[in-house]
Amino acid sequence: MNSKIKRVTCPFTGEELAAIPAHRPDVAVIHAQRADKAGNVMIEGVLGVQKEALLSSKRSVVTVEDIVDELPERSLNAVVLPHWTVGHVVEVPGGAWPSYAQGYYPRNNGFYKEWDGISRERDLFHVWMKENVLSKGPEAFAKYARKHRMAAE
Repeated sequence: MNSKIKRVTCPFTGEELAAIPAHRPDVAVIHAQRADKAGNVMIEGVLGVQKEALLSSKRSVVTVEDIVDELPERSLNAVVLPHWTVGHVVEVPGGAWPSYAQGYYPRNNGFYKEWDGISRERDLFHVWMKENVLSKGPEAFAKYARKHRMAAE
C-alpha cells in the first residue's frame, strides 16, 4: 500500500474518500502560439492541462510560434499566463508539430497513426529516436517543421 494515500471524510456527504498529495513536477515544457517581450504567454485552442502543468511546476519552459511586442486581444478560448508564472520563453516556430497550433498549422493525423506503431515496440522506438532526434540537431527539426507547416498552408 502507498503510504501517501490518506483517508478523508467528505464534509458534504460523510463518505470516506482516498486522497493523495498534489503532483508538483520539477519542470513543465509547453508550447503556445505567442509571447510578448515581457514574457506573458497566450495559448489558444484546446489547452489540455498545459496551464495546470506550468502553474504546478517548480520551473517552466514555454516554446512559442512567435514573440511579439504586445499580445493581441484575447479570444474566447485563449488563456494568458502572466510573465511571473513563466520561467523561460523560447521562439520555436513549428514547436507543436506534429500536433497543431491554432491559427498556425493543423495536426498531422498521418504522423499520429504512424506513431502508434513506432511507439508500440521499444526497439523500433529507439531506432526512430536515433534516426530522427538523437543524431540530428535542432536545425533538422526546424527544417522538418517548416516544410510541413508550408504544406499545411
